[in-house]
Amino acid sequence: MELTPNQQAISLTALMFVRGSASFESSLHDEEMAALELLKQAKAVVPGVVNSRDAVCAFCGMYRGPIFRSDEGLMVQCPDCGPFALDPASQRSWRLDDEWLIRKLRGALDISPHATTTQIVDGVWDIGRYKKRPVVLARRIDLVERHGLRIFHGPEPRSQSWVITPRPLVRVPLEPLAGTAEWWQLEDRFALHGLALRLLDPDQGEKADVPQDGIPSVAVHGPFSEDFAWVHLDDWPHGPIRLTEAQAKLFAALWKHRHLAQPAEFLMREAGLGSERPIDVFKLKTSNRGDPRYEGPLHAYEELVVRQRRQGLYRLTPL
Repeated sequence: MELTPNQQAISLTALMFVRGSASFESSLHDEEMAALELLKQAKAVVPGVVNSRDAVCAFCGMYRGPIFRSDEGLMVQCPDCGPFALDPASQRSWRLDDEWLIRKLRGALDISPHATTTQIVDGVWDIGRYKKRPVVLARRIDLVERHGLRIFHGPEPRSQSWVITPRPLVRVPLEPLAGTAEWWQLEDRFALHGLALRLLDPDQGEKADVPQDGIPSVAVHGPFSEDFAWVHLDDWPHGPIRLTEAQAKLFAALWKHRHLAQPAEFLMREAGLGSERPIDVFKLKTSNRGDPRYEGPLHAYEELVVRQRRQGLYRLTPL
């Protein structure tokens, strides 16, 4: 099956993350070159160091020859094939920005911006908490197996983690982390959406409010579904609005105390959230503007929440 440009981009992201070093443009095929352009636009890659001393022969591909300047421009002297003109593209290389990948994964999992990222060992990071469980990112699954004792049972235990790695290049056991953590393969669970990543096929807990036929459940608490995961608003043209877990918890707290305005600190504590103000969990990233999936929750907040600015109090509009 032919991959879409975004699928090619996430596959190239995974490959470059596994390598951890620069990849030469000359080693990429046409589809990967198109994917590289997408990654450049997303600022996911940074230029590698240019080697101005020697280059691989463009004919035999077996030898490296010194680069020299002649009347015809820059040339390469292959010891077997002789001199030939240097193709500047053969010297350009790109490296995945690991920090970019960590930021985008944290965004896709709605990890609090106040949470810290910790490097556990070389090539393995703890990037925060998703559904109250640690999220471990690693270049390869074998690194996780090799350092499992330190990752899961070290000074900071991380049992029952979500472990994210690229798809392995060699055959591995079907469940290498069975009983210890849940393994997500980067290319299968995340997609490039605009300039951001998004989580594909969230687990069953995320879908608890969606019946078998795929239609969101009806409004029960005013405009909210029974578990506050959906909002039904007549003035929103794109159908029921899907909320994140944090947004649903905040609306649940507002609904519980709907008869009396409450300070932000009380509501955020009641919802179990670490942000300072209710608006924090509805803020839009620039890359998500114009997308109804992200604009919808903000619209619901603006329509349903009233702030008494002078007192710093919040409450739902009368429903």
